[in-house]
Amino acid sequence: MSDRMTDADESNIYVNAWHGNEPYDPTEAIRLERACDMFRKHAEASDPQRRYRLLDIGCGIGPLRRWLAGERFEIVGLEISEEAAALARKTYDDCTVGDVEKPWPVEPESFDGVHAGAIMEHVVNWHKPLNHANTALRAEGQLVVSTPNLCFWREVCRLVRGRQPHWIKNMAHVHGYTPAFLRQLISLHGFEVTGFQADRVNLPLLKWCDRTMSRWFAGIGAVMIVTARRTRRVRIEHEDLAHSFPRNRPVGMHAIEVLDA
Repeated sequence: MSDRMTDADESNIYVNAWHGNEPYDPTEAIRLERACDMFRKHAEASDPQRRYRLLDIGCGIGPLRRWLAGERFEIVGLEISEEAAALARKTYDDCTVGDVEKPWPVEPESFDGVHAGAIMEHVVNWHKPLNHANTALRAEGQLVVSTPNLCFWREVCRLVRGRQPHWIKNMAHVHGYTPAFLRQLISLHGFEVTGFQADRVNLPLLKWCDRTMSRWFAGIGAVMIVTARRTRRVRIEHEDLAHSFPRNRPVGMHAIEVLDA
């Protein structure tokens, strides 16, 4: 049997990554609520005469409506699982079935916010969803990304003891990120990072003040929640494709910036 993963195998990994019919547990609710707090603050500073348009990629069953009221927020989902998308449509304004790494079925600069919650660890090419987010967002639009932190103090303890990090044990998790790497990656894609926090830190004896600790010591928290605003229109491609673009420049992370994007 070949070790090479087929397209069908890869698709199954993505489909099996959606949340399912189980309710979101309290730790998941923390990151979702904090992401919604960021969008609510951004909406307060935007045009009050129209609904704030939010695109939730890899949206699962559509949890954000719990915190974002329909009269102020128009929420559109993008989800690879047809079953999950059908559930999301019950609360969201719409939800399309699609792969976040392929072109998104949305108009350029048509959204005020993009939410990428617990999706970046599942993608094969981390540049693609960030490219699409840059295109989908209006100028000064807001991106909120949450993903497991490889620098979570418990993960570091596992590594020191020679154990596999918990986040990389899950076969649906293709990549792992540190705070510095994720900040750099998001910045490459034309965003300015404006906020960084964790969902929880769970330091022994300090759980009573964990909400405060998750802001002070976000770099060692469990799940990173990064907020960024779009400052420039760019597209980042793999360096192997440099010959395809007459105007480009190297930007690190084995990538080039396409200058005529």
